[in-house]
Amino acid sequence: MSEQQKNETTYLFATIGVHAGRGGWISSVTTGAEYKGLALARVGDTVTYDDGRKATILDGAGSAAMWEDKPLALVGSRLSNGDTITATLQDRWGITVRDGEPIPGLFDADWTHVRERPRRRT
Repeated sequence: MSEQQKNETTYLFATIGVHAGRGGWISSVTTGAEYKGLALARVGDTVTYDDGRKATILDGAGSAAMWEDKPLALVGSRLSNGDTITATLQDRWGITVRDGEPIPGLFDADWTHVRERPRRRT
């Protein structure tokens, strides 16, 4: 393992069908983004449980990976019922965080993307 690999962490993207710790699964996604036919989930998408309860994905990749101004969900993303996404159906695609290089909004449910307003020409 290289020194660089020792100083970084990879968080894989969550896709439709992946599981949360308490048995729910991502049942509805609102992106058109796919990896090997699996639609990627993002903040605001739905996790459903066997008893019919639903939860919402609260946080994700922050500014590192977004779809229409919402962060993509990651293994480790938290849900509105206190659960967490714990697995993914793919093992290759995600974001890499290097020590000392923070990503704005990473796993931060309060973070929102702010678009810069176009500058007026004078």
